[in-house]
Amino acid sequence: GLFVGSGSALATGGPGALVLDFIIIGFMLFNVCMALGELCVVFPVSGSFVVHGSRFLDPAWGFAMGWNYALHRLVVIPLELTVAGIVICYWTTSINIAVWITIFLFVLLIINLFGVRGFGEIEFYMAIIKVVAVLGFIILGIVLVFGGGPNHQYIGGKYWHNPGSFANGFKGVCSVFVTAAFAFGGTELV
Repeated sequence: GLFVGSGSALATGGPGALVLDFIIIGFMLFNVCMALGELCVVFPVSGSFVVHGSRFLDPAWGFAMGWNYALHRLVVIPLELTVAGIVICYWTTSINIAVWITIFLFVLLIINLFGVRGFGEIEFYMAIIKVVAVLGFIILGIVLVFGGGPNHQYIGGKYWHNPGSFANGFKGVCSVFVTAAFAFGGTELV
């Protein structure tokens, strides 16, 4: 979802908006995670950070936070399954996307049958694959910017001038905030 969503955000807001919004959201979530870490050290509780919301704000707030994250997961999981199917359909259109979604859903259900230990192992290896993929895309991006693509055209900072670093002005910056916040979503669950 991060890779697919970042492409449309780049087209909508431009590279400047993308960098600015990811820095702002990253700084905000860094502070949230540091505050949650301090709360966990000073007031250790049995449960998730929802317990802190119930304890320090209101039980209704904690209840709403818990349901908010449950609904978030209920929306994000089908979205990610669909995006995975769309990515695979990029290479082959002979198989319907519903088949790929069903396969990924079946694999996801099998992983959840292994319990916490099996899920943790799968999560560990998937995180390694994700980090390697991000590093690979960074290297690929650098190579393509310096003319390593199929047409050997130097791109450089061409798109910082046309359509500009902030493609749609303030509206583009605001629209990219949604993508940046969605990309960082769930960080505070750690």
